[in-house]
Amino acid sequence: MALGRHVPHRWVWRVCRHWFPQLFLLTCFIYLVFYVVTQIEFDAPVSLSRPKSIRQHEDYPWVDDKFAPVKKPPSGADVSDSMQAQNASRSQVKDSDKERQDTKDAWNNEYEPNGFMEQQAAIQMERRSHVNKACSNYPKLSQGSLNMETLRHIYVHEKHKILYCFVPKVGCSNWKRVLMVLAGLREETEGISSNEAHFKNGMKRLSALTPSEQKIRLKTYTKFMYARQPFLRILSAYRNKFADIKMYRKEPYFQGFAKRIMKHYRKDATPRELQTGENITWHEWVTYLTNPTERAGFDDHWQEIYKMCSPCKVKYDYLGKLETIGDDARYMLTSLGLQDQVSYPTKANSHPTNSSKTYDEYFNQVPKATLQRLWELYRLDFELFGYAKPDLM
Repeated sequence: MALGRHVPHRWVWRVCRHWFPQLFLLTCFIYLVFYVVTQIEFDAPVSLSRPKSIRQHEDYPWVDDKFAPVKKPPSGADVSDSMQAQNASRSQVKDSDKERQDTKDAWNNEYEPNGFMEQQAAIQMERRSHVNKACSNYPKLSQGSLNMETLRHIYVHEKHKILYCFVPKVGCSNWKRVLMVLAGLREETEGISSNEAHFKNGMKRLSALTPSEQKIRLKTYTKFMYARQPFLRILSAYRNKFADIKMYRKEPYFQGFAKRIMKHYRKDATPRELQTGENITWHEWVTYLTNPTERAGFDDHWQEIYKMCSPCKVKYDYLGKLETIGDDARYMLTSLGLQDQVSYPTKANSHPTNSSKTYDEYFNQVPKATLQRLWELYRLDFELFGYAKPDLM
């Protein structure tokens, strides 16, 4: 009886000893298979890029009339209602298509650098083509060597082999700050005063080099310049240098121009007005500009742009405009591989003068005959840089 009670235990032991290794191996095999399958599933590469295209409505039959189920045409008064419903449906589809396309365009501009770069490259090509065509209408502008006016306006940035023709009232202060950072003189554009940017930027002018050195750099360096709508530029010069009394009193140089204008163009000027030159009027300013005898003494802030930068003689690689300076600057810096070193400080690039309200307020005061003379003065700047003749003329 004692042996009988132990028989089941021996039987269990024999079964376990015989099958346990097989069960253990089977369990390991199942675990291994499960592990491999899950790893393959969750480790599969996931693409985070935008789909190559956004599907248009033709991929969805229910929004295309040719896939619509055939229905018995309505009769009587229902025809009009049916047509209106169909027109409304088509209108909604068109709106939906437009919304999808707008989304796609916005995505391309914001998230696809290549889309932005291609667009800007086309703009630059068109601007260069326009300048070349405009220059062909004025052959004399392409003849001869560069004059001293242009040579002294072109800064030489040796480190990155860049030539910059600066034009006052066209974002030149900030561009000088950018070039200072690229030269390693400062770590960032913020904090660089106007005085430092203009007089302590560390750059030579092209006029300081020998003729052979000038020729080499003009041929091999990257060249860029910026333009601005001419009437807005002279308005900005007036408001900044003469109408702003606080600024005016800080700059004795411009007081000399104001005193001359006061003397020649204000009748019955008081002794104090002649002494200070303060508060010259917009009418007096425009009258001064349109007097041909005054042009030889023009300052850079209202001198014609084409005279300073000679776009018909210098083949600029980048032709920027103040009106689009954010995109233009970004494109150029990216093209040159400098976008990680510095960016153009557009935050500080606020131009209240550019508002149409301010523009109209000033230029509507100017007589038509004076406006015509003003147009003739800056006509080449309008034509060469692709600005339309003002509507107010």
